[in-house]
Amino acid sequence: MPRCVWLFGLALACLGACGDDGEISSPCDLADAEMVGSSFAGTVSEGVEGDFFNCDFEVEGGPVFSVTVFDYGDADGWDSTREGFVDNRSGVTDIDGLGDRAFYPNDTGARELVVQAGGRIFSVTVFSGLGDPHAEAIEGIADLSAAIAERLDS
Repeated sequence: MPRCVWLFGLALACLGACGDDGEISSPCDLADAEMVGSSFAGTVSEGVEGDFFNCDFEVEGGPVFSVTVFDYGDADGWDSTREGFVDNRSGVTDIDGLGDRAFYPNDTGARELVVQAGGRIFSVTVFSGLGDPHAEAIEGIADLSAAIAERLDS
């Protein structure tokens, strides 16, 4: 199933099943250009809200071309979100030491990190071209995810 269709379906399911704590009214509330710029070298554009509960940041002159932060909603949806990745995205690889829980989807590997923290579920995804992301990009994904998790926990 194409990723956009799957994400749209998951987002619609989350609207019905996931609660809204009222603090996050837009996926662009999770991160801003300054946070993204702190994790990825280069010039970062302001976030632009997308159609699928995502916020997109363009990066010029850095290790990636763009960064997307996706808001999956309330942390109560963790089990169903994770199961969706297991069933539709070739499984997951759990990551320790980030937020309350985290994993990489096996179909994208280090390009995407899904995290539960501060009562929410979010992901950080990068586009770095057709090859595997460089170590600097992978480190940036982890750094930005940790910064978002810290912001949500505070």
